[in-house]
Amino acid sequence: MGDAEPGGPQPQLPEQRESVYTSSEIGGRLWQGEILSNLAQVRLTLASLAADAAKVVDHVEHPLVIVLSQDCDLVQDYELRQNADRSLENILFCDIHEAEPLRTKLQERVKLGSSDWKRILQNQNERFQFLQQVAPQSDLQAEGLPKLAIDFKMYFTLPTDEVYERLRLETKRRCRLNTPYVDHLSHRFFAFQSRVGLPADHITE
Repeated sequence: MGDAEPGGPQPQLPEQRESVYTSSEIGGRLWQGEILSNLAQVRLTLASLAADAAKVVDHVEHPLVIVLSQDCDLVQDYELRQNADRSLENILFCDIHEAEPLRTKLQERVKLGSSDWKRILQNQNERFQFLQQVAPQSDLQAEGLPKLAIDFKMYFTLPTDEVYERLRLETKRRCRLNTPYVDHLSHRFFAFQSRVGLPADHITE
Protein backbone atom coordinates (compact mmCIF):
# COMPACT_ATOMS: atom_id res chain seq x y z
CA MET A 1 0.00 0.00 0.00
CA GLY A 2 1.30 3.46 -0.87
CA ASP A 3 0.98 6.69 1.06
CA ALA A 4 -2.47 8.15 1.55
CA GLU A 5 -3.54 10.56 -1.16
CA PRO A 6 -3.49 14.29 -0.31
CA GLY A 7 -6.71 15.25 1.38
CA GLY A 8 -7.48 11.69 2.35
CA PRO A 9 -7.72 10.29 5.92
CA GLN A 10 -4.56 10.97 7.89
CA PRO A 11 -3.02 8.46 10.33
CA GLN A 12 -4.04 9.21 13.90
CA LEU A 13 -1.80 9.25 16.92
CA PRO A 14 -2.58 6.54 19.50
CA GLU A 15 -3.99 9.14 21.90
CA GLN A 16 -6.32 10.53 19.23
CA ARG A 17 -7.48 7.05 18.27
CA GLU A 18 -8.08 5.89 21.84
CA SER A 19 -9.21 9.19 23.44
CA VAL A 20 -7.37 8.38 26.65
CA TYR A 21 -7.33 11.95 27.95
CA THR A 22 -9.53 15.03 27.99
CA SER A 23 -8.13 18.45 28.79
CA SER A 24 -9.11 19.78 32.21
CA GLU A 25 -11.34 22.83 32.46
CA ILE A 26 -10.77 26.07 34.34
CA GLY A 27 -12.94 26.04 37.45
CA GLY A 28 -15.60 23.48 38.17
CA ARG A 29 -15.31 20.29 40.14
CA LEU A 30 -12.44 17.87 40.42
CA TRP A 31 -12.75 14.55 38.63
CA GLN A 32 -11.55 11.09 39.54
CA GLY A 33 -8.59 10.48 37.25
CA GLU A 34 -7.75 14.20 36.94
CA ILE A 35 -4.05 15.06 36.85
CA LEU A 36 -2.81 18.15 38.70
CA SER A 37 0.65 19.67 38.91
CA ASN A 38 2.39 21.74 41.59
CA LEU A 39 0.34 20.58 44.57
CA ALA A 40 1.90 21.36 47.96
CA GLN A 41 1.25 19.53 51.22
CA VAL A 42 1.89 21.10 54.62
CA ARG A 43 2.20 18.82 57.65
CA LEU A 44 3.53 18.99 61.20
CA THR A 45 6.98 17.58 61.87
CA LEU A 46 7.12 14.63 64.28
CA ALA A 47 9.00 16.75 66.82
CA SER A 48 6.07 19.18 66.84
CA LEU A 49 3.74 16.53 68.27
CA ALA A 50 5.17 16.85 71.77
CA ALA A 51 2.85 18.84 74.01
CA ASP A 52 5.42 21.54 74.83
CA ALA A 53 7.12 21.67 71.40
CA ALA A 54 7.02 24.57 69.01
CA LYS A 55 4.88 23.81 66.00
CA VAL A 56 7.01 23.36 62.88
CA VAL A 57 5.72 22.25 59.50
CA ASP A 58 7.23 20.47 56.54
CA HIS A 59 6.37 21.57 53.03
CA VAL A 60 6.09 18.57 50.72
CA GLU A 61 5.97 19.33 47.01
CA HIS A 62 4.04 16.98 44.75
CA PRO A 63 5.00 17.81 41.13
CA LEU A 64 2.28 15.60 39.63
CA VAL A 65 -0.69 13.89 41.26
CA ILE A 66 -3.88 12.15 40.19
CA VAL A 67 -7.25 12.29 41.97
CA LEU A 68 -8.50 8.90 43.17
CA SER A 69 -11.54 9.85 45.26
CA GLN A 70 -14.75 8.40 43.87
CA ASP A 71 -16.35 10.57 41.20
CA CYS A 72 -19.83 10.44 42.74
CA ASP A 73 -18.41 11.80 46.00
CA LEU A 74 -16.62 14.60 44.16
CA VAL A 75 -19.81 15.59 42.31
CA GLN A 76 -21.97 15.58 45.43
CA ASP A 77 -19.44 17.55 47.43
CA TYR A 78 -19.00 20.19 44.71
CA GLU A 79 -22.75 20.69 44.35
CA LEU A 80 -23.13 21.12 48.11
CA ARG A 81 -20.31 23.67 48.14
CA GLN A 82 -22.37 25.93 45.89
CA ASN A 83 -24.66 26.38 48.93
CA ALA A 84 -21.85 26.74 51.50
CA ASP A 85 -22.11 23.07 52.54
CA ARG A 86 -19.86 20.07 51.95
CA SER A 87 -19.77 16.29 52.21
CA LEU A 88 -16.18 15.31 51.44
CA GLU A 89 -13.62 16.33 54.06
CA ASN A 90 -10.55 15.04 52.21
CA ILE A 91 -9.50 14.16 48.68
CA LEU A 92 -7.41 11.07 47.93
CA PHE A 93 -4.39 11.42 45.64
CA CYS A 94 -1.59 9.29 44.24
CA ASP A 95 1.75 10.72 43.21
CA ILE A 96 2.59 10.41 39.52
CA HIS A 97 6.15 9.85 38.31
CA GLU A 98 7.70 10.23 34.90
CA ALA A 99 8.10 6.64 33.76
CA GLU A 100 11.80 6.56 32.89
CA PRO A 101 13.09 8.19 36.13
CA LEU A 102 10.91 5.76 38.08
CA ARG A 103 12.43 2.87 36.13
CA THR A 104 15.92 4.08 37.07
CA LYS A 105 14.95 4.38 40.74
CA LEU A 106 13.45 0.89 40.78
CA GLN A 107 16.53 -0.56 39.12
CA GLU A 108 18.68 0.91 41.88
CA ARG A 109 16.44 -0.30 44.70
CA VAL A 110 15.23 -3.74 43.64
CA LYS A 111 17.40 -4.65 40.63
CA LEU A 112 14.49 -4.33 38.21
CA GLY A 113 15.04 -6.38 35.07
CA SER A 114 13.80 -5.63 31.55
CA SER A 115 11.07 -8.28 31.84
CA ASP A 116 9.93 -6.75 35.16
CA TRP A 117 9.69 -3.30 33.56
CA LYS A 118 7.78 -4.75 30.61
CA ARG A 119 5.18 -6.12 33.04
CA ILE A 120 4.81 -2.62 34.53
CA LEU A 121 4.40 -1.08 31.06
CA GLN A 122 1.66 -3.61 30.28
CA ASN A 123 -0.06 -3.01 33.65
CA GLN A 124 0.57 -6.59 34.74
CA ASN A 125 2.24 -5.60 38.03
CA GLU A 126 -0.49 -4.98 40.61
CA ARG A 127 1.49 -2.24 42.37
CA PHE A 128 1.96 0.08 39.38
CA GLN A 129 -0.13 1.79 36.73
CA PHE A 130 1.45 2.92 33.46
CA LEU A 131 -0.08 5.87 31.59
CA GLN A 132 0.80 6.88 28.05
CA GLN A 133 2.08 10.37 27.32
CA VAL A 134 -0.29 13.33 27.16
CA ALA A 135 -0.31 15.40 23.99
CA PRO A 136 -0.25 19.22 24.36
CA GLN A 137 -3.77 19.51 22.91
CA SER A 138 -5.08 17.30 25.73
CA ASP A 139 -3.37 19.38 28.44
CA LEU A 140 -5.02 22.54 29.79
CA GLN A 141 -1.53 24.04 30.14
CA ALA A 142 -0.78 23.14 26.48
CA GLU A 143 2.56 21.59 27.50
CA GLY A 144 1.86 17.87 27.35
CA LEU A 145 3.28 15.27 29.70
CA PRO A 146 5.73 12.37 29.11
CA LYS A 147 4.98 8.71 29.73
CA LEU A 148 3.89 8.36 33.35
CA ALA A 149 3.67 5.73 36.07
CA ILE A 150 1.84 5.53 39.39
CA ASP A 151 3.06 3.63 42.43
CA PHE A 152 -0.05 2.61 44.39
CA LYS A 153 1.92 2.71 47.64
CA MET A 154 2.47 6.46 47.24
CA TYR A 155 -0.89 7.95 48.21
CA PHE A 156 -2.03 10.73 50.53
CA THR A 157 -5.01 12.95 51.32
CA LEU A 158 -5.53 16.70 51.62
CA PRO A 159 -8.50 18.64 52.98
CA THR A 160 -10.95 19.37 50.19
CA ASP A 161 -11.23 23.05 51.14
CA GLU A 162 -7.46 23.39 50.87
CA VAL A 163 -7.29 21.64 47.49
CA TYR A 164 -9.83 23.99 45.89
CA GLU A 165 -8.05 27.00 47.36
CA ARG A 166 -4.69 25.78 46.06
CA LEU A 167 -6.27 25.33 42.63
CA ARG A 168 -7.31 28.96 42.77
CA LEU A 169 -3.84 30.15 43.82
CA GLU A 170 -1.07 27.93 42.45
CA THR A 171 -1.92 24.33 41.58
CA LYS A 172 -2.44 23.65 37.88
CA ARG A 173 -5.14 21.51 36.33
CA ARG A 174 -3.81 19.44 33.42
CA CYS A 175 -6.08 16.70 32.06
CA ARG A 176 -8.22 13.76 33.09
CA LEU A 177 -8.56 10.13 32.08
CA ASN A 178 -11.61 9.20 30.05
CA THR A 179 -13.78 6.14 30.61
CA PRO A 180 -12.86 3.25 30.60
CA TYR A 181 -9.27 4.26 31.44
CA VAL A 182 -10.24 6.00 34.66
CA ASP A 183 -12.35 2.98 35.67
CA HIS A 184 -9.41 0.69 34.96
CA LEU A 185 -7.15 2.84 37.15
CA SER A 186 -9.68 3.02 39.99
CA HIS A 187 -10.29 -0.73 39.95
CA ARG A 188 -6.59 -1.55 40.03
CA PHE A 189 -5.79 0.98 42.78
CA PHE A 190 -8.50 -0.21 45.16
CA ALA A 191 -7.81 -3.86 44.36
CA PHE A 192 -4.19 -3.27 45.40
CA GLN A 193 -5.28 -1.63 48.66
CA SER A 194 -7.65 -4.50 49.47
CA ARG A 195 -5.19 -7.33 48.82
CA VAL A 196 -4.84 -9.93 51.57
CA GLY A 197 -1.44 -11.18 52.66
CA LEU A 198 -1.34 -14.88 53.55
CA PRO A 199 1.09 -16.35 56.13
CA ALA A 200 1.95 -19.10 53.63
CA ASP A 201 0.86 -20.24 50.18
CA HIS A 202 -1.58 -23.12 49.80
CA ILE A 203 0.07 -26.54 49.67
CA THR A 204 -0.03 -27.84 46.10
CA GLU A 205 1.34 -31.35 46.63
